[in-house]
Amino acid sequence: MKTEMVKNKFHIKVKKYCMSCAFKDLTRCLNSRFCIKHETEVKRTHVCVDWEMSLQQRMAGYPRGRVKIREYLMYVLAVREDEALAIERGEEVTIKSVEELRAEFKEHHGEIYGH
Repeated sequence: MKTEMVKNKFHIKVKKYCMSCAFKDLTRCLNSRFCIKHETEVKRTHVCVDWEMSLQQRMAGYPRGRVKIREYLMYVLAVREDEALAIERGEEVTIKSVEELRAEFKEHHGEIYGH
């Protein structure tokens, strides 16, 4: 199945999935989401007829804001997945703050924002 893409008013492409929907519950779960509208757990790639772009996605690319580069976002995802897996294994984990993640990425890779 092909991923449907839509653009917000700032011409930023958004994948039409549960993970970009206004009705998703904000959780740390990486593989599933809780749909507030339908009161059910769904895969993060699920999309239904009630999909509505979330505020965060609608505001991506706002003139005063900046969009983070894909490499930085993938770095954060990898770190958060490692933390979640360690917790599942019962290991004691210190969750890195956003500031720590940004500093680490900048030190090794440079700027986190696109042009």
